[in-house]
Amino acid sequence: MRVTGIDVLQLVFGGVAGAAAGSLIHSAATRLPAGLGPFGVPSCPECGTELPAVALLPGGPERCPNCGWQDTLRRRATELAAAVLTMLAIYGHGATPAGLAIAAFSLVLLLILRIDWQHHLIYTATIAPGLALALGFAALRSPSDLLSATLGALLAAGIFGLFFALGIVIYHRHALGAGDILLAGLIGAMTGLDHVFPAIFIGMLLAAVGGLLLVLLGLRSRRDYIPYGAYLCAGAMLILLLR
Repeated sequence: MRVTGIDVLQLVFGGVAGAAAGSLIHSAATRLPAGLGPFGVPSCPECGTELPAVALLPGGPERCPNCGWQDTLRRRATELAAAVLTMLAIYGHGATPAGLAIAAFSLVLLLILRIDWQHHLIYTATIAPGLALALGFAALRSPSDLLSATLGALLAAGIFGLFFALGIVIYHRHALGAGDILLAGLIGAMTGLDHVFPAIFIGMLLAAVGGLLLVLLGLRSRRDYIPYGAYLCAGAMLILLLR
């Protein structure tokens, strides 16, 4: 693939836009679990003190003037991940509606991944906009794409609903959360019927390998919670970027 000057500019712009989105993702991932809402005046999750408005800007300071709390490492990692995802989407699909859709889907999944990995929570407030976005993009492409996205969502949610029920029957406890069912439906809508099975399979494989490594490293026990949704998001992002 020959990369032109225009392609380079698109990638640079995508990286900058992705980093800006990553800053907002970090902000939402920090404040949603604290019950502060994803937008509005940024507040310290430790003491509730209002932070400077520039804390919402990419690279802006985020030290609480009251208690000194800051989360620089996770913020920079989230900004970098968002920038890389956006650039990969544009590199693989160009600054086209398809490329922009994949970038947007990946950023939504990154938000869900970040919250689930850190707080073991999946919020409907992150699933619902992503589902609307996925079905909306599909509807703009064609009626057949909308049908594929709808069937993919229903199929994936149904499969994980079955896993949820089997976990209760076999283990007498929740092996999965209801949020995982909603997330599976979102992934099915984003990938469509043709790619939903590879996305789910890779996510489950990553969860199995990642969970095993965490146990072997002594970071988790066999009965500890594994951030299953985070692995599902990673698998879906991989399929979206490679398809």
